[in-house]
Amino acid sequence: MANEKQNYSAEFKKEVAQKALDQSKKNLDKLAEQYDVSVSVILMWATELEKGGEDVFKTEDEEQQSPSEEPTENVDIEITSEEIADSVEHGVMADKLNYKRLIFWSVFGTILVIIFVRGLMEMYEYNMNTTQERVSSESEYYQVNQMKKEARQQLESFGVVDLENNIYRIPIDSAINTMTADEE
Repeated sequence: MANEKQNYSAEFKKEVAQKALDQSKKNLDKLAEQYDVSVSVILMWATELEKGGEDVFKTEDEEQQSPSEEPTENVDIEITSEEIADSVEHGVMADKLNYKRLIFWSVFGTILVIIFVRGLMEMYEYNMNTTQERVSSESEYYQVNQMKKEARQQLESFGVVDLENNIYRIPIDSAINTMTADEE
């Protein structure tokens, strides 16, 4: 087998790795014998090709010689504006903010948010008061109905009011019938 530290060309590495990938990384022993490269190196090249793509095996020299890159051209520019020269030197342009407009919109936005929050609070209070009034009115209605039931039950039943003075309670219908019978 060949020395693992031997330098192979990018094309050779790409070709062997592509064949290994085409074979789904099987039968690498035959491929290793055919190209006189160890199986571990072929696996490493195939993995690099899978992860890195076509240009993974290019060396720095080959990348510098690639025809897709255009040579860069140095250009000297003389800047006459002191403001631009200062901006280029510091890497930023000076801010030319309209502070009156910035303050106006900040205050306006803050006021709108405050009005919105206050409106939400008013709505919450209104809903709470309405709910409490409804619950209390329903509760009063329930109490009034309960008192009417008790009063009706008292009017329609027999009972003792004061035993010592011999005062008794009789249903109102019975009292009316007794009074009409006495008058006849």
